Amino acid sequence: MPTQEIELQKNPASGARENRRAALRQWWSAAWSNGGALHRRWEDLRAAPAAGWHGMANWIKTVLAVTAAAVVVLLVSRAGTAAFTAARQLLDAVPAVDGPGHVVTAVRATLTEPVHAYLAAHSEATPLTEPVAYALWQATGLTALAGGFLTRNNALRLTWVVWGALTVAAIWSATPDSSRPVAAGAAVLAWCLASTLALRGLHRGRTSAPHGTGTLTVYQPHITVHLPPATSSSEARSHPNT
Repeated sequence: MPTQEIELQKNPASGARENRRAALRQWWSAAWSNGGALHRRWEDLRAAPAAGWHGMANWIKTVLAVTAAAVVVLLVSRAGTAAFTAARQLLDAVPAVDGPGHVVTAVRATLTEPVHAYLAAHSEATPLTEPVAYALWQATGLTALAGGFLTRNNALRLTWVVWGALTVAAIWSATPDSSRPVAAGAAVLAWCLASTLALRGLHRGRTSAPHGTGTLTVYQPHITVHLPPATSSSEARSHPNT
């Protein structure tokens, strides 16, 4: 028995490693031989500059596209991080406030508390209590806003306009004198911003061509002049002037 076989029998792990190495060398040689997998890929790379984008192999296009996408994602991520850092530094330079939650709460209180006070003061003599009146006020505004945005119904849009005008008037009436301009101004601004949704698509009507035709008909006047019939030369000779 040869010495190599005896060694393999004594150390099976070493024999397995040798078999794997031999298989790897065989695959490597076959892959780089003419027509092998690695040889074909190398030939694709060599032909790519002359073939151009449309003529190069699809796997090269895929690699280039994935690489470009990764670069774009990386650049966007870096740009977003830089923009976020700059915005944070800018906000840090602004004098500190109580936070956006406090601002929202303050604006809401500025707009709703005068309405509560107005409804409470003017609903005492009616069966309609202040909570019910406030709920009706809210439901009317939300219905007009959502309906005007979704359906573009003119009646709902008119309701929204009237509701906003009455709301501003109520806020002006129920706010103390020294704070009326600020409260009414905030109400008008909020109403105008919400009107961009409620009055979406509203514009002045335009004169259009008759339905079914793509052109505009233009009427041109014609003047007809009636001339007396011309006298022939024979009639002129038979009827000389007297």
